[in-house]
Amino acid sequence: MYGPSEFTVTGVMKGYDCSSRLGEISCPVLLTCGEYDEATPEATAFYREKFPNAIMRVFEESSHEHHLEKPLEYIRQVRQFLTRADQNP
Repeated sequence: MYGPSEFTVTGVMKGYDCSSRLGEISCPVLLTCGEYDEATPEATAFYREKFPNAIMRVFEESSHEHHLEKPLEYIRQVRQFLTRADQNP
């Protein structure tokens, strides 16, 4: 539906954008990216602003594979997020 890859969008979903509906998601949201990510910190911040209850973490000196490059830091951030989300449902 999307095409051969996320970089070659040719399928029926080309042009589909539901980002205007992200504000309907009220649960806590954690967005992560690497400093040198193809999903840039600027792009991630754009989406963070669309959620009413989102936080964003940028992993320094990391790429799109920040969860593999800095696994302990990534796991720590996810645990902190889940703990806060669990305490503030």
